[in-house]
Amino acid sequence: MTKRAGGMRIAFVSSAVPRRCGIATFSADLIAAVRASDPTVTCRIAAIEEPATLRPYPSDVRWRLRQGEPKSYRAAARSINSSNADVVNVQHEFGLYGTWEEPKFIAGRWTDSVYDDNLLQFLEELRKPVVTTMHTVLPRPTPSIREAVRKIAELSDEVIVMASTAVDILMNDYGLTKSPRVIPHGMPVIEPHGRLRFKAKLGVEGRPLISTFGLVDPRKGLQYMIEAMPDVVAQHPESLYLIAGQTHPDLLRVQGERYRNSLIAQTRSLGLDDHVAFIDSYMSQGDIIELLLATDVYVTPYLDPNQITSGTLSYALGAGKAVVSTRYLHASEALSDGRGVLVEFRDPGQLGRAVAEILSDSAAKKSLEQAAFAYAHDATWPRSARAFLDVMSGVMPAVSPKHGGRPQRKHVGDLGHRVPENPVLSASDVCPSLPGLEVVSVFNAAAARVDDDVVLLMRVGERPLVGAIPPADALTLDLTGPEPQLKQLGSGYGPEDVIGIAFLDTEHDPARVVEAFIPRGTPGLDLSDPRTIRYRNLTGGFTAAADDVSDFLTQMSHLRVARSRDGIHFQVEETPAILPANRFEEYGCEDPRATFIDGVWHITYVSVSRLGISTSRLTTTDFRSYHRHGLTFLPDHKDVVLFPGRAGGRFAALTRPMPQSFGRVLGIWIAFSDDLVHWGEHTPLALPRPGMWDELRTGASTVPFRVAGGWLEIYHGVDRNARYSLGALLLDGDEPSRVVARSPAPILVPTEPYERKGLYNDVVFACGHVPLDAAGENIRVYYGAADSCLAAADFKVQDILNQLQPC
Repeated sequence: MTKRAGGMRIAFVSSAVPRRCGIATFSADLIAAVRASDPTVTCRIAAIEEPATLRPYPSDVRWRLRQGEPKSYRAAARSINSSNADVVNVQHEFGLYGTWEEPKFIAGRWTDSVYDDNLLQFLEELRKPVVTTMHTVLPRPTPSIREAVRKIAELSDEVIVMASTAVDILMNDYGLTKSPRVIPHGMPVIEPHGRLRFKAKLGVEGRPLISTFGLVDPRKGLQYMIEAMPDVVAQHPESLYLIAGQTHPDLLRVQGERYRNSLIAQTRSLGLDDHVAFIDSYMSQGDIIELLLATDVYVTPYLDPNQITSGTLSYALGAGKAVVSTRYLHASEALSDGRGVLVEFRDPGQLGRAVAEILSDSAAKKSLEQAAFAYAHDATWPRSARAFLDVMSGVMPAVSPKHGGRPQRKHVGDLGHRVPENPVLSASDVCPSLPGLEVVSVFNAAAARVDDDVVLLMRVGERPLVGAIPPADALTLDLTGPEPQLKQLGSGYGPEDVIGIAFLDTEHDPARVVEAFIPRGTPGLDLSDPRTIRYRNLTGGFTAAADDVSDFLTQMSHLRVARSRDGIHFQVEETPAILPANRFEEYGCEDPRATFIDGVWHITYVSVSRLGISTSRLTTTDFRSYHRHGLTFLPDHKDVVLFPGRAGGRFAALTRPMPQSFGRVLGIWIAFSDDLVHWGEHTPLALPRPGMWDELRTGASTVPFRVAGGWLEIYHGVDRNARYSLGALLLDGDEPSRVVARSPAPILVPTEPYERKGLYNDVVFACGHVPLDAAGENIRVYYGAADSCLAAADFKVQDILNQLQPC
């Protein structure tokens, strides 16, 4: 079992968007899938550029390599060596890294062309673990190609290919001694529905649609499918062959539009103007998905029998298309066993008959579609990304003279004693706030003793009922503009076709909670994190603003009170205590903390909206009526916890700013105020520690309380595996901006099933505690488990203090 990739830093060596090349597109898709699979992974790119070309890359591109210039490869390797990258992934294609020396006539005979791969110089210089992904594997290689590939494999910790056929070739024709790993070419998660709707969008209603997409060049063999169209039209007079994509930029530089013009001339000469059409534009992923969903038969009439990988074929399979293809290596493997129809190269007759027969036999067409979709299920981008991360993380622990290694951290047991009744509260204990919503999670509660009761102010997460049929007047969001806009969903959507969200619509007077249903097939939609819905506008762009990413929450949270005499068995109030009330709380109120100051409970909580993550404050004396004081800290700011008293005559608060620039260090700060309104003297207090249990991020959890040595704070830390645990800080009693001691290991880690598995796995996250005795020697900490339920654990304060390590 390989360890998880949490917090890994990966340097990708590849061409990069906006360069219009298949490897650049593949790498962009892979990086997006990796980030979606594990948001803690950081990805940076060493971009390979053509000579005399400059591009305005996005900020992820940190290094540049010049094709054909060996010095630039060595320089990039040295720079990556000095960076904090954990592992390197090389996306290898012969044309990106290699040069060919033309055959020469020597001593009465022609020599073979000689291939020289500049990647070897990069790998020889590199001192990081490296995984090489080979996009092309040529059977029966020339001696120079065989030797280059063997050396690349020897200098790589792992080699990835995208088809089992490539493994056989590398082992048999190249003599590799270690078997490469097979990870299929990724593809979007596509729901194969909506053919009629997308045909209407293209303006081809009622017409059988045959399509091919991708960069246009003669190797695609498009002229043979055009030549086949008269046979198709004879049986299906309304059929249309749609060729989508721009001319390959390398071909365009050398020949201009000569090839495209020849295709257009061929179309006219055959009288096919009404049956062959061209979309001369670079296809975004959203455009491609819509084209595929509208397509009846997808065709790859490619001419290279050695093509081992085809991204367009992978996409077509992922969309559940009936495919007709020539017998190149990838197609021969992917379309075997009834998953598609294979034809010979350069044979218009076979192409035409195969397409016409599929269009004539709806049962056979459906069988092909179902077989293709089932085959592609294991090759979606989320699955490919997880397999990729397993390989990348697998090479990291290896210790070698070249690559070095990381020390392993030993596990330390919990100090907390979980109550046997855990979890003490869960979603089934709380009724929804509105009809049409369901409670999904109950967690992260502020805790207080009020008279004889233990009071919890809990975060309650709700969403529209899952499995319900969207009503006739259901709303959705138009995400394509600068601001999301409500509009009618339209008919034809079942429960499985949409994901529901709830939010506060402050544009309406009065503000109202709206349920909206987002079609799962919306291009650019990322549902990989169960807590969020991320939409990425697929039009592209080079700046952070132009990336056009919008985030929504799958749950809308409010705060609800529960009361108990014994601190174990709680009675939950039927109505919310605090509901979202303004534009800063559009997505909800989260993670409260309650601090008792001068006879009043001051409650800080997180306000979440499109404007950011901010912190608000309210006050109460009885947890029955409340007075709002508005925003306390601007976005992005969370985990704000007030001290229950004054330090040096001033109020103090632990804070957690969330910077999105430069180092993006997410750690605990401290700030001071004279009036609880105006805050200053912001100072870092307890930042993440490399190599420790809290190396990814830290944040305040419970309200600090006085002990003999100062202020004791229980905080949360996140490790490289995205595991949330609890630890402690001892702060100076008079100068709480000084850390006296800190936990070298967690005091509570997720080990129980309800902590390991839930909405977000492997989480213990506390927001409150209460004393269990008058002296405060024992405390009960209430914590959210796996972002799903509420649990409790008892601690001896002295055990925590004994565990701390002086700073």
